[in-house]
Amino acid sequence: MQTDKLKNSLILSIIALIIMSSVPLWIAFQYPAFLNDDSYITLTYAKNIANGQGFVFNHPPATQGTTTPLFTLLVGGAANILSFASLPTLAVFVTAFCWIGIIWIIFLFRQAWDISAYQAVAIGFVMIASGFVSFLGMEAYLFSFLLVMSLSLFQNRNYFWAGLGTGFLFLTRGEGVLVLFVLLLCNVIFFWLYKKITQSEILQSSFHLILGFSIPVSLWFTYAYFTFGSLLPNTLAAKNAQGQSGIWSSLLQRLIYEWMPAWGSRFQITTIPFLNGWWLLIIIGLGVAIFQNRKWLLFLVWMISYIMGYTILQVAAYWWYQLPILFVLHIFFALGLVKIVEWMMAYITRPKIGIGLSACFVVYVLFLLSKPMQNYTNYRGDSRGTSYVALSDWFNENTQPTESIAYIEIGYLGFYTSNRIIDLAGLVTPAITPHISDGDFAWGFWHYTPDYYVYLPDFDWALAEIHTNPKFDLWYQPIAELPGPRETDFIIYERVNSN
Repeated sequence: MQTDKLKNSLILSIIALIIMSSVPLWIAFQYPAFLNDDSYITLTYAKNIANGQGFVFNHPPATQGTTTPLFTLLVGGAANILSFASLPTLAVFVTAFCWIGIIWIIFLFRQAWDISAYQAVAIGFVMIASGFVSFLGMEAYLFSFLLVMSLSLFQNRNYFWAGLGTGFLFLTRGEGVLVLFVLLLCNVIFFWLYKKITQSEILQSSFHLILGFSIPVSLWFTYAYFTFGSLLPNTLAAKNAQGQSGIWSSLLQRLIYEWMPAWGSRFQITTIPFLNGWWLLIIIGLGVAIFQNRKWLLFLVWMISYIMGYTILQVAAYWWYQLPILFVLHIFFALGLVKIVEWMMAYITRPKIGIGLSACFVVYVLFLLSKPMQNYTNYRGDSRGTSYVALSDWFNENTQPTESIAYIEIGYLGFYTSNRIIDLAGLVTPAITPHISDGDFAWGFWHYTPDYYVYLPDFDWALAEIHTNPKFDLWYQPIAELPGPRETDFIIYERVNSN
């Protein structure tokens, strides 16, 4: 009888996971055409890899101007195999499958995490309901998938494979290396606290972690050194320079004053920030991790190290830098939700009433959590997309691929044209990066004197010194005006004098 119950529970859990898996796929099939501009930086590299031009941003030299080499290679490789599909579509589906993979990994490794099938399913529901819909096509879900995979393998004592996963994490985003440090630290703490394993076992497991990590990383570093002349992506130096310029806020500033007060607003109880049901469930989930199942604290330790790492580096904090933090918090949210259901079932003496109230509570919580998903039908993609594609079309029709274009948001221009792109923010044009830390965005323009310059008043906060320079009117003249992404228009300038 007990065996039949377990079998039925397993079957129902798998059915629930299959139903959940259909949600990311449905979203991917319906996804709007325009991704955010930063996604197209990565996709430009993937485009050129698929075309056999190598790791270039349309033209040599090769540059490491994307934060995520692994995602770039995955999408570029997929484009070679599935040549009938567009790169943005492939990127969206790769990330949708990663989103699905997260819930299956948690379920398959449920014993390693000391949770039951229904608890794994509950976590899966939260992972689906809290999805980062507007960031499909970026590396966020690949990173989250590899994070869950690596930690699950570690909990299952597959140390080599856990190390391999952290290596791929590092190649997805640089902060992946912190996972390796967390796992090595956990090994030492486990030995020190519990003395259940010998020192030689600690050394052996640590060696396997490092060995697994070093295989993909050393292969990439070898390629990077001989291709780019450097090991790390230029994006790290560029965003560090942006942070030092004083124009951008740091991650800690945005986290404390902007992001955290807004989190959980759909669960608001009072007007007081943080006093809402979302934070309450997270606190309960943290209590579960601290007092009942400490294995989940790995996620907390990694999240803290992530925040500390970015704070120490003082990089400019982009909006999506909060996604890894939210992902971890939603894991604790799920643990808190499960605990409340268990309390309801334990303290409501009539089972049918307990089941009914628990089901209503879970549905209500997931309904509130999934409101961004419910609003997905109104999502039309990046609002800048239409104007940026029109801008790219103009360059395709009126310029030669060998002619250069200077601008500060270069994702769409790189992907939808074949022109040489001068990135005035320094991400894909490394020589510009050191000058950004002094707030000098004009240096790159005058150093490269591009054939064309795209002026948009929205970016006067960074680029005003270019068109206010007396030389500008002597060297450049306006030749076209196109609708911009917001209230101001693009003005395209052509170089007429280089002396």
